[in-house]
Amino acid sequence: MKTKLIYLLLYIILLSVTSCIPQRKLRYLQEQKESSIDTTTNNKIDKTYRLKAKDEIYLKVNSVDPRTYAFFNSSDANSNIFNSDLGLYLNSYTISDSGTIQLPVAGKIKISGLNITEASATIEQVLKKYLNDVSITLKLSGFKITLLGEVKRPGRYNPYVSQLNIMEALALAGDMTAYGNRTKIMIIREENGKEHIKYVNLLDKNLLQTSDFNLLPNDIVYVESLNAKTWGFETFPYALILSSLTTFIALMALIKTF
Repeated sequence: MKTKLIYLLLYIILLSVTSCIPQRKLRYLQEQKESSIDTTTNNKIDKTYRLKAKDEIYLKVNSVDPRTYAFFNSSDANSNIFNSDLGLYLNSYTISDSGTIQLPVAGKIKISGLNITEASATIEQVLKKYLNDVSITLKLSGFKITLLGEVKRPGRYNPYVSQLNIMEALALAGDMTAYGNRTKIMIIREENGKEHIKYVNLLDKNLLQTSDFNLLPNDIVYVESLNAKTWGFETFPYALILSSLTTFIALMALIKTF
């Protein structure tokens, strides 16, 4: 009987040890002995976000003449709906597949491929042909991102930023769970009308030097699970089993004393 109890205890201890997640699999941005990232070429990559088709932008025309900015800016700007996500969407411009937006009087203006500063300057230069004393306020209407899989709060998020990296995106969802596979984060992205999949390794410090570190609007980030969860160990009742085993051993010892 005693031998069986010892074997059972050893089995439970072994089970708990094998189901634990090593710290080296949880720490972000570590030094890697064999990194798959070529840092000699990726250092030269421009990481500034550039506008593309289907991006939504908020555009405000500023002028000393109230009639000018009232004509270009939405009449809903002072209403309550404007202070909501719906209001921002309704008062935004969507960049067409040809990379342009269309403004009253000025017509189509191509801004795809430009960053926010360059696009603002381009639009302002066009409007100055028709208006005096005009300036432009241009922003992304939101950086919509979807986070799925082993994150604490999966869902679709819309932070009001012009650029977002993968670490900031995961922070929106409360970070990954302990069972998220940090070496294989899937990013689903639309490019040229087709969905493409790429993977990033968050344990590799060299990721900071690549364009993959920054996300694009409408990206879908999926965090796969480690084998530990796949095997069903996430909710294994270790405390209950160990306490029951301890109680059983104590009772057996008590019985033997009588």
